[in-house]
Amino acid sequence: MPIVSKYSTDQIEKIVNTLLEQLRDEKATTELSLMCLGNTISHIINTSVPAAQRLDVATQFGQALKDAVNSKKQ
Repeated sequence: MPIVSKYSTDQIEKIVNTLLEQLRDEKATTELSLMCLGNTISHIINTSVPAAQRLDVATQFGQALKDAVNSKKQ
């Protein structure tokens, strides 16, 4: 069964494109881009997720990232 998001594809794509555009404008390397995005994710988790749930959220996010990268190889 497919996962249904409460966010529209258009909303997600708009935000992702804005983030990517900013990284391009800054001429950020892959390494710098990943560092910035990683710091952003850490900040969001640390400021928006209750302390007791942070490790689980980070683990789930990491697994989702691995799944997304692996799905591109196939």
